[in-house]
Amino acid sequence: MEYRVLEQLSKYGLLTDFLKSKVLENKIKDINLSEVEKAEARDHYIKFFSLKDELLIEEHRKKNLLSKENLLYRMNLNKKVQKYCEDKYDEFIGKEYLSNKEKLDMVKYSMIRVKEYGLAMELYLKIKDDNEDFNELAKKYSTGIEKKTNGVIGPLPIERVNNLMRPKLSKNNINIINKPFKYNNEWIICRLDEYKESKLDKNTVMNLKSKLLDEEIEREIINCYINELNTLLN
Repeated sequence: MEYRVLEQLSKYGLLTDFLKSKVLENKIKDINLSEVEKAEARDHYIKFFSLKDELLIEEHRKKNLLSKENLLYRMNLNKKVQKYCEDKYDEFIGKEYLSNKEKLDMVKYSMIRVKEYGLAMELYLKIKDDNEDFNELAKKYSTGIEKKTNGVIGPLPIERVNNLMRPKLSKNNINIINKPFKYNNEWIICRLDEYKESKLDKNTVMNLKSKLLDEEIEREIINCYINELNTLLN
């Protein structure tokens, strides 16, 4: 690939998405859709973009600078990716799920973040010994964005919780007030409010397949464009 093209894409922050799209295009090039699948893909596309008639479809095409061929490519893309993932990853999903199950579990927790250790201990004791309301104290004292939600964070996958806090949010710690601990020059009090274990349902399967595909694409970007990327980054 011409180095100048990569340099321009890098300049505008588009290089990563471009390379991912190129690798993906190569992966799905031999995936064929039946007429029924093409119709389903088209219906999904026009519903997603609220394109209720041919005039709106044409306006959408021109607005997004798509040739008719490229519009068709965009319409069929998700369906082809879905078929690729089914063919490539179905047999690995069970193992992948077991390996990642804990990371996929969902947590909802309350947090107070303050600058001074003394204040953190005072608030901790108010909650623990005086039964003062955790969330009201978070609203009043917390210095982070959680202040706007009365200290409540989530629900979110536990893998998105920082590594220092994650052990304090294990499923055996529901409603336990953790003693203040230091993180990034702040003192944090946290309490696990809800813990929801993941299930191997349709959405989880889809997310795991997307994860496997992303990892495969990232590996191939390095393998296919290593020389160009090294030149660009040096």
